[in-house]
Amino acid sequence: CIPDVDYVPAPIRPEGFETLDLSDVALRSVSPIHVRYLKNMGVAASASISIVKDGVLWGMIACHHYSPRRLSPDLRAAAAALAGALARQIRAREEAELYRERLRLRAAEDSLLPRIIGLGDLAPAIRRLMPEMMAMLGATGFAIVDQGRVQAHGTCPPDLAILDIAGWAAIRGGGELFVTHELPSVMPDAAAIVSTAAGVLALPLVDGGVTLLWFRAEQVEEVEWAGNPHKSVALTPEATLNPRTSFESWRETVRGRARRWTMEEVEAAHRLRRALHDAAQNHRLRGLNTALQRTLDDKEALLLQKDVLMKEVDHRVQNSLQLVSSFLSLQAKAADDPRVREQLTEAQARLSAVALVHRRLYRDDQIQTVDLARYLEELVGDMKQSMGHDWATLMRLDLAPVLMPTDRAINLGLVTTELIINATKYAYDGAPGPVTITLEQYGNRLRLVVADQGRGRGDEEPGHGRGFGSRMMAAMMQRLSGSIEYDDNQPGLRAIVIAPIAD
Repeated sequence: CIPDVDYVPAPIRPEGFETLDLSDVALRSVSPIHVRYLKNMGVAASASISIVKDGVLWGMIACHHYSPRRLSPDLRAAAAALAGALARQIRAREEAELYRERLRLRAAEDSLLPRIIGLGDLAPAIRRLMPEMMAMLGATGFAIVDQGRVQAHGTCPPDLAILDIAGWAAIRGGGELFVTHELPSVMPDAAAIVSTAAGVLALPLVDGGVTLLWFRAEQVEEVEWAGNPHKSVALTPEATLNPRTSFESWRETVRGRARRWTMEEVEAAHRLRRALHDAAQNHRLRGLNTALQRTLDDKEALLLQKDVLMKEVDHRVQNSLQLVSSFLSLQAKAADDPRVREQLTEAQARLSAVALVHRRLYRDDQIQTVDLARYLEELVGDMKQSMGHDWATLMRLDLAPVLMPTDRAINLGLVTTELIINATKYAYDGAPGPVTITLEQYGNRLRLVVADQGRGRGDEEPGHGRGFGSRMMAAMMQRLSGSIEYDDNQPGLRAIVIAPIAD
């Protein structure tokens, strides 16, 4: 309060204080420039009532009187109380408006997002809903830039200008949302399009090279001032600042500005960006899952076709092997020379072993890798059936699981078959006897042992080292990069095969 502008300020010289804070002292003298300002207007007394909302000065009520006037403490207290009540009313009204604005934006989001997401690709879906997108943020125009192509709705600048704004906003905003209500002040080239794009809210989507732009047209304003605010400051010869002396009404036309984007609208744009990003990610994942499922279905169909083809090949090969085996059997029966008959019979046995391996290879459950233990167990089981009950009861298996490529398992199956044939042929002079097959794994190598308790290996024995079977096993072990050794089993003979599990 200034009850009389002609008051003479009295200096305060507090004793014992170096400094004194007079911020809240009502009797504190005001600036002499302010007093000069009041006198220039012909005001003799004044009072100012601050309207403070949330600790921030929201506005002020200025009261002037043309003659000195004193305000009592009760009147000042009443004015302060009225200002506080007015601040609370302003706060309540603003909060109610903000609440209604949030509800409107949330309702618009809830209406738009399911329709955009439900249509699949984001860009075509948004193009169908451009009027709703424009109305959501209270814009006068809306445009979508997709890979250099522009589609606009409402009052928008030309396509080339939209592309320039989209590129400039992406750089200026660093890939995030960019918003301004005064585009020419930050982008000088935009001065020519303020009639359609004085305000811009640019929303680059995270994926896909798509940018959404909301435009607000220029809103021309006329501001009335108590004097020209742009008039240069006048100084006295003593370099003292003087307030202006003319208070005639002065109007200014403000251009190049649009209605400000509210904080709630900017937050809604951020939420929209996150939701569209999540929708794009989900759409991409669904596409990848669909492509993966299609690939799996195609692979399954190819595997089924391969199985049918392999079964047909197996059937034909088995028929051919069976035909050759029958020819060998007939030839052996017709041979007069016992040695020739024995060789034909041995050839027939090996051919049967090859047929057995081939049949195991093309079983339904075989793939690129097999469990060698199970594979050998099935091979020996079939050999037991062909050799009879006496041999079957005397064969023992101790096989550890070893997973290995199918082609290497076939070679080891043939070697195992040959070793078992040798044991049954030479260890007991044709009579049944114990035979043990053991399979072990040591790191990346395996150890296969075929042992008997027969008469052991003799130099005179033709079945080891010099026969066709031994030469065939040596060739197979060379292909496997392995070795085969023979050791005394005390009694009998132990054939030890060592080979890498993989190439």
